Amino acid sequence: MIRMPRRSVTRFFIPLIDVLLLLFCIFLLMPQFKEEDLDKKVQSAFDLADTVTTLEYEIDRLTKELKKYDERRPTQEELEQLRAEVAQLKKDHAQVVQKTHFQVIDIDGKTGDLYFYDTSKPNDTRTRIESEKEARALIERHQKEAKGNEVYYYFLYPRPESGYPTLAQERRYKSWFGRVANSLKEPTP
Repeated sequence: MIRMPRRSVTRFFIPLIDVLLLLFCIFLLMPQFKEEDLDKKVQSAFDLADTVTTLEYEIDRLTKELKKYDERRPTQEELEQLRAEVAQLKKDHAQVVQKTHFQVIDIDGKTGDLYFYDTSKPNDTRTRIESEKEARALIERHQKEAKGNEVYYYFLYPRPESGYPTLAQERRYKSWFGRVANSLKEPTP
């Protein structure tokens, strides 16, 4: 005959289930308590603290630089004054250019002689300037043609440089055209 067990099986399973539940909870919480993760979190906290310190320093430096530029920044009144000056200079420059009578003098690359293209003669003939007397006559003629405007002589040097004009020729031309505005280079020894 079969007999009933003297002890109930459930009496053994209930404590076993409690232990298994406890172990399962520990298993779920294990990643939270890993030392490596804790070290990584501490290290990242230190890195973040260093980054914050660096950024605070950079903010302070940029703030000081901004203040320096703010001190140098011109006021609205100064800007308006500078704009007015620029406009006046542009206007004056345009007037000076309009009041200037330009003439080109060609320097021959083979001899260093001066030539002027005379537009009053037919076919724009090239006229040689041989003496100071001819240069003075040319200056007077151009001043009359300019009708009160300033006469400016632009001396066209030969290209490529050929050794002409010589230093003596440059000095001579500078004395001939010395009383009017011109582009002659200062003679260099």
